[in-house]
Amino acid sequence: MIGDSLDNWLALDDADAFFSWLDAAPHAASAIGLLTRFARRIGLQKTGIGARHFLSAGAWHDPQHGPAPASLPGAGIYHADTGQLDPFDPALINEHVRHAWYRPYPGGLHPFAGETVPDYQPDTDRYTWAKAPRYGELVVEAGPLAELLTGGDTLIRSLLASEGPNTWLRQFARLRRTGHTLHHMKQHLADLAGQLGTPHYLPPPADAFDNGEGYGFVQAARGSLGHWIQVEDGRISRYQIVTPTAWNASPKDSAGRHGHWEQSVIGLELADPSDPIEIGHIVRAHDPCLVCTVHFVGRSEKHRYGV
Repeated sequence: MIGDSLDNWLALDDADAFFSWLDAAPHAASAIGLLTRFARRIGLQKTGIGARHFLSAGAWHDPQHGPAPASLPGAGIYHADTGQLDPFDPALINEHVRHAWYRPYPGGLHPFAGETVPDYQPDTDRYTWAKAPRYGELVVEAGPLAELLTGGDTLIRSLLASEGPNTWLRQFARLRRTGHTLHHMKQHLADLAGQLGTPHYLPPPADAFDNGEGYGFVQAARGSLGHWIQVEDGRISRYQIVTPTAWNASPKDSAGRHGHWEQSVIGLELADPSDPIEIGHIVRAHDPCLVCTVHFVGRSEKHRYGV
């Protein structure tokens, strides 16, 4: 994959060091070398800019440090224009449906107050089953690139600073994150080896789930995945999910702000409009999962569907 040791690969800390490393054998003949040369030769480092704000809820949880579990790498929101990293605040998450096929409500709703009531409205300015998640007022990008930017990967931050967000960098970050994952897996196995014979599950009291609410995040392969649940009298009364692809593939929100993918392709020049491969490069760099936005509605023999 990299033509070098994992330690050397993760030690690369800026754009100049990476491109110098890339020119040396056997790195140039590695999978990363092939991907980089091909992607940059067809100009993928110049397309797919997008939202310029990057959100990560944190990845691997580390219960060994601090009064509450920490995450590795850290959670946060990274701003490409300033290089500033702000703490992650789940209270700022809200979802809009102004341009989606759901029962309308004004503005955005936090998932604890969220509604997901299908309302297919053809021949209107609504055009998708995807909601529009926002972080406060910000359109954000989720995924491996966001995870490494918020986690402090200096190589990824250097490449972003020199060329901005782009299609090649998202694919490159996916491979870069694999190296970090292997590193943390090795450390976690060593930590677990020291805990053999200790309890691995602490059961809650029998009445713990009668009433209440809770939420949780995981840094999935495609980015930050959030779940919110509310329970009344031992039954689930509301369950809302915000997927990584929902962050990236969102439609316009109540204020008319385009989603990340929409921003990524606006103004894109196509060599052949009948074969828009450039759009495919941009969207597929996010490893999209659209199964959650495909719905069949209606009771007649002619079912309608939309993405």
